[in-house]
Amino acid sequence: MSQLSLDSLFEAFDNLPAVVKQTPAIQPAPPVKTVSRMVTHDVARKQFISVFSDTGRHLRRWDVFSDFITLAASELDMARIRTPENIERTRKICERYSTADQENLKTLFCLLVCALEGKFQDFLGSVFMELELGSGDMGQYFTPYSVQSLMARMLMPGVAETISKEGWLTLSEPACGAAGMVIAYAECLLEAGFNPSEHMFVSCIDIDPIAADMAFIQLSLLGIAAEVTTGNALTLQLSRVRYTPVYYLNEWESRLNLRRQVDAMKRVLARMAA
Repeated sequence: MSQLSLDSLFEAFDNLPAVVKQTPAIQPAPPVKTVSRMVTHDVARKQFISVFSDTGRHLRRWDVFSDFITLAASELDMARIRTPENIERTRKICERYSTADQENLKTLFCLLVCALEGKFQDFLGSVFMELELGSGDMGQYFTPYSVQSLMARMLMPGVAETISKEGWLTLSEPACGAAGMVIAYAECLLEAGFNPSEHMFVSCIDIDPIAADMAFIQLSLLGIAAEVTTGNALTLQLSRVRYTPVYYLNEWESRLNLRRQVDAMKRVLARMAA
């Protein structure tokens, strides 16, 4: 499959700082050993809902979910994971939770990894809707994955020819949500015999920071090379750009730069020939 090797990511939340009273020093929490790697995606979803319901009961459900998403995205952001700003943001979030709640947050991350490791799906989008978070603060609605999968299959004709000619294809999502459509398209590529990590680059934008982080998390764990931007695709007012780990691991920056240079040269030659 095209996912990253997730053995190290499975315990990524071990880096969450412990809450201390008199010192800002960051101390790692003990490893989480409570989630079996043999958990199916359906069981992982049910356990996720159960653990989430028992986490941060003194806080609104939306606040707990957004805190979890912020922490998970921070742990997967290779460019910023150890920056002072990122560490301070993580510390402030963790201060709101007891030790038991922090352990639950780590367990939620492990369950998320298990679910995506076993199946291409819009896990976070479906959980968001099951928890009825969309009816509250944000008014968000995430399209069911079955519908996204159907739409993705409608875009497949001509893909093999494009990859054969160009080496890979690019996909743009100006209102990506949790990137369910991108995930469905990656699954179609895999079924067609292509490796999404090698044969697809995605540019995603969403105006909602939490939705953009949800997209970043899922694309990161599924090993999809992507640029995920928080901002308005219409006004081009952008506040943050993140790149998934595979973007760095598979040297997509160099590959994209080379394509831009080739395209620029083609345009120059076309003008000269005109």
